[in-house]
Amino acid sequence: MRKNHAFTLVELLVVITTVVVLCAVAAPAVWGAYKTSSLAVSANNIRQLAAGGAAYLGDNNYRFWPYRRDGEIGGVKGAIWWFGFEPGKSLGKPEGQRTIDMDNGPLGPYVPRNITPDPSFGFAGTPFKPKYKHGYIGIGYNVLLAGRNGWTTGGGPPLRYWDLPNPGRTVVFATAAQVNTFQKPASPRKPMIEEFYGFDDDRGKIPSVHFRHNGRAMVAYATGAAGLVPMDESGKDRRAPEANVGRLAPEALR
Repeated sequence: MRKNHAFTLVELLVVITTVVVLCAVAAPAVWGAYKTSSLAVSANNIRQLAAGGAAYLGDNNYRFWPYRRDGEIGGVKGAIWWFGFEPGKSLGKPEGQRTIDMDNGPLGPYVPRNITPDPSFGFAGTPFKPKYKHGYIGIGYNVLLAGRNGWTTGGGPPLRYWDLPNPGRTVVFATAAQVNTFQKPASPRKPMIEEFYGFDDDRGKIPSVHFRHNGRAMVAYATGAAGLVPMDESGKDRRAPEANVGRLAPEALR
């Protein structure tokens, strides 16, 4: 007759102890790999956007693109964001159910389709709330380049590259996010982090630069160069301090 062999209590404790030790040893390596992956993804996305932006400028009299405008593509009305086209039927949908066509924004023809979601949203210390159904890019655009009232149309045409007093110190793109406390499932007691698509130096607006890389944001300058810059601590979003959302120093935007 065949007997079933079960773990003894001692054997079970040895197995559990071994697993705990292995997890403790592996955790720093896994965490380091995640951070390295996040940095690589941000670098790739910034590089692709910077190259696409430079190509766009060359084809458009070196004038920057608008942040958002109402328009129509293929007979469909909607919002033409700098990063893609959102059909009108999507605009009223709940967060996380909206759709975006990244091929039809101003930079669509200039940016390859290998921009990938940044994994850092998954371990920012604050729950992630998606805006769109089909991924995210985690990068924002300096709306001061989009005209006098860059967030919307009607404030004047976008600036030209040659209008910039110091292109090498003018940030065009930066890792971006927003702390959301006002749209479900987020609330004031349960702040959530979501991607965001623009930033400026208006101290009255919600901070939207994401310093996701050890307290630094990855940025691309008007010259195409990229780098990591620290936060202006006076502009940190204190509703979720662990998320590292804040502002760039004003001199980085002008």
